[in-house]
Amino acid sequence: MPGPTFLRDINEARVLRLLKEKGVLSRAELARYLGSTRSTATLVSNDLIKEGLIMSTGEVFVTQQTGRPGAALKLRPEGAFFLGVELGAKEIHLVLINLAGAIIYRETVAHRSTKPDVVCQELLALVRRVWSKRLKNSDRLRGVGVAVSALLNNQGVIRKAPTLGWHDFDLKQGLLSKFPLPAFAENDANAAALAELSFAGRVGYSDLCVIHLDLGAGAGIISDRRLVRGYSGLAGEIGHLCVDPAKSRRDEELGPLETHLGRNQLLATFHRAGGKAKDLAGLLDDLKRNESIARKTVESWGRWLALTISNLADFANPKLIVLVGPLSELYPFVEKDVRQRLAERKFPTVEGLEIEVSALGRDCTALGGAALVFNSVFSVPDASFLDDLA
Repeated sequence: MPGPTFLRDINEARVLRLLKEKGVLSRAELARYLGSTRSTATLVSNDLIKEGLIMSTGEVFVTQQTGRPGAALKLRPEGAFFLGVELGAKEIHLVLINLAGAIIYRETVAHRSTKPDVVCQELLALVRRVWSKRLKNSDRLRGVGVAVSALLNNQGVIRKAPTLGWHDFDLKQGLLSKFPLPAFAENDANAAALAELSFAGRVGYSDLCVIHLDLGAGAGIISDRRLVRGYSGLAGEIGHLCVDPAKSRRDEELGPLETHLGRNQLLATFHRAGGKAKDLAGLLDDLKRNESIARKTVESWGRWLALTISNLADFANPKLIVLVGPLSELYPFVEKDVRQRLAERKFPTVEGLEIEVSALGRDCTALGGAALVFNSVFSVPDASFLDDLA
C-alpha cells in the first residue's frame, strides 16, 4: 500500500506534467484531470508553489466544465534548470534550459584533444563554469545529461565510439561520477528521440523514430512514449545493418549501411564524380544551384535513405520518423523521390507514415541530454500499478 509521501509525489508529478502539456489551468481543472477532489488539487498545487515549481499567473481561468472562474496556474520557468550536452567528434555543444523547456544559454567548445581524459576534463570545466556564471551555483540546477555519438551500454560503458576513437571506455566512472550534481548519459540518436518527444510539441505521438544522420547513422525508437533501449542498451544501431552479406566484416567501425548514408561516403562519392565543393556546406550550396553532380550524388544517397526508412518502419512501425543531424538538411532535395519509393512498396507499415526534418536544429541532441534530467521532474515515480496520465 503506497504511503502518503509516495502518493504526494505521484500527484505532484502529474500536476507538473499537466501544466507542461496544457500550459495554464485552474485548481478546478487540475482536479478534473486528476480525478481528485478540489481540496486535493489545492493542497498539491500549494505545495508546488512553495517549492517554487509553479506559480499563479495573476489572471482568471474559467473552468470549461462549470464556467466557474479560478486562479490560473502555470509552470514557473525559474523553478528548475537543466544542462544538456552533445559530446561530438570535434566539439562539445551545451544547452541550458529552464522548467518551461526554453533554452536560456548555449555554448559550443572545440576539443583540444579527443583523448577521453582530456575531453572529460573539458566537459567538467564547462559545466562548472556555466553553472557558476549563468546560475550563480543555484541549487535549482537539477543535473546534466550527456548525449554521445557511441554504442553506450546500460552500465555507462562506451563499447565503441568510432568518431571519437574510444573503445570500452567507462563513461560512468570517467565522467558521470565526477559531476557535482546528478548526471546521466545516452546515445545521441536515443537522446534526439527524447528531445523530439519532450520539446518538439509531439503531444499525441506515442510511437516515433529518429534517424540521426552524420558521420554514421543511428536510430532512436520511441514506443508507447518510452525509449526502446534493448537488453544491454544498444538498440537502434541501424547503421550496422548488413546490406550485402558478401561484404560483411567480423569487426567494423562504421556499419555497412552507414557507409552509404554517412557524410564521408557521401562526400567521397561526390568528389569521385567530379564535385569540387570541399564539405557538406559546399555540397548544399551546389544543390541549391541545382548543380548536376551534386543533384545526382544526393539522389543516390536518397535511395539509401528510402531503404533505411522503409526497414525502420517495418520493425518499429512508428507514426512519425524525424530526421536529425547535419545530413537531414539534404532531405528536402530527395523528399519527393523518397515518398514515391515508399508509396510504391504498397505495404501497410509505410502507409500514412509521416517524415519530417527536426525543427530543433543544431540543439536537438543536446536537448535530448537535458531531457534525461528534465523528464524526471514530470515522471510518476514507480507507479506502474496505477493509471498514468493519458
